[in-house]
Amino acid sequence: MKLINAIIALAALPAAAAFAPSTPAALSTRTFSASPVALDAKKSIGDLADDELKGKKVLVRCDVNVPLDGKKITDDTRIRSSIPTIEYLKSKG
Repeated sequence: MKLINAIIALAALPAAAAFAPSTPAALSTRTFSASPVALDAKKSIGDLADDELKGKKVLVRCDVNVPLDGKKITDDTRIRSSIPTIEYLKSKG
């Protein structure tokens, strides 16, 4: 049985070598060049000018998953914290 396993292992070597790196250099750390695209700083709602918001449709993503006790909300902090953003956007038209 050991001989059969050894033969199978030896027969699989050429096929496995096709997926292995050809030289140890391929295993070395690769360096990547810097991205040609500069990333802008993260903006908040207050950073948008009035003309950027006036008459526009705005998609706001809010995490409003709240803990429940049966059908009763036990902590509505997430819902209440999204209200100022929505009111601000409404006031900007």
